[in-house]
Amino acid sequence: MAEVLRGNLAQLSLLDILKMLSAGNRSGRLDIRQGAKSGEIYLQYGNLVHAVSGTHLGEQVVYTLMGWLEGDFSFTPDVEAPEQSISVSTEQILLEAARQADQWGDIKEVLSSTDAVFKISASGSTNTVSLKPIEWQVLAQINGERSVIEIADLLDLHEFEVAKIIFGLTTAGLLYEVTDSMNAFREIVDESFFEQLMVNFTEVIGPIGPIIVEDEIKLLGEDREAFPQSKAAELVERVSLEISDSVKRAQFQKQMVAVLRG
Repeated sequence: MAEVLRGNLAQLSLLDILKMLSAGNRSGRLDIRQGAKSGEIYLQYGNLVHAVSGTHLGEQVVYTLMGWLEGDFSFTPDVEAPEQSISVSTEQILLEAARQADQWGDIKEVLSSTDAVFKISASGSTNTVSLKPIEWQVLAQINGERSVIEIADLLDLHEFEVAKIIFGLTTAGLLYEVTDSMNAFREIVDESFFEQLMVNFTEVIGPIGPIIVEDEIKLLGEDREAFPQSKAAELVERVSLEISDSVKRAQFQKQMVAVLRG
């Protein structure tokens, strides 16, 4: 079987590749590779019938692969799909992919790549900051070390979803992208962080608050006297999960955003 198409996603987007193959009623396997990661999309007479990447299957894989801004691709014709995991019409998938591609255009203005690393910003107002649960999950993984891709893998989310959240938090002034040179040492949180955490958490959950905080610090494998700044947001997320009242939890998280930025 001869390869009829090979190239780099930086030169030809996956969306354009799929449009071309679909319009040509092609059948075969499209292989996409980005570093150690890979994905496969199968077409039958121009229709998308199967997509797989790691343990993920179906049309969501197509959207994830759309977010790979770099990587190599190759198309091998007349390879049959091992199964059918896509039930949505190809037209619907391409329309949704086009919508996401437009959003990626805006996201790329803020994210240099999905390998980018972010930190919590100390500047700007916190008065309007109100995070959704999924945004808190992403924020808790922001530590100046993990990339967008790594956070997506940790949370078992699609890269597009994580990138979109980080884009929103960055444009709101809550995050900023860092370089490797800014990430060469281990920053320790100030004691005032723990003082505010204890006060705010105890107000919501009662006298057991400090005990829960200390337990979570130990579960993170850290010591209060040398607690790393990179795990501060994750600690806040972990203790906030002990607050059963969603309204109180959101208020506590909003208070702690100001503390984290301070």
